[in-house]
Amino acid sequence: MRPIEFVELRGDPVVDGDSVRLAGRCYQGPIQVGDVFTEAGGHEVRLRVDGILFYGKPVPELHPSESGQLTLTGDGSEHVVAGVSLRGAP
Repeated sequence: MRPIEFVELRGDPVVDGDSVRLAGRCYQGPIQVGDVFTEAGGHEVRLRVDGILFYGKPVPELHPSESGQLTLTGDGSEHVVAGVSLRGAP
């Protein structure tokens, strides 16, 4: 299992129905579509990566030190706030 970590950096997560979109940077990865984050800011969550945008284009994964936008679905989106660190080990 590889650890994944993504930190929200823009301060503007957007909740849209069942999903949340946020922009930030990959610190551990790669983060891939289908991966699941299990922690958000110290809270237990289960948020699946449904989409990744890199420079506005959809990509299958985001590598460490790359910035992009994630679309997540699942349980715990209320914990996705400005500056949050998301972690998991898919």
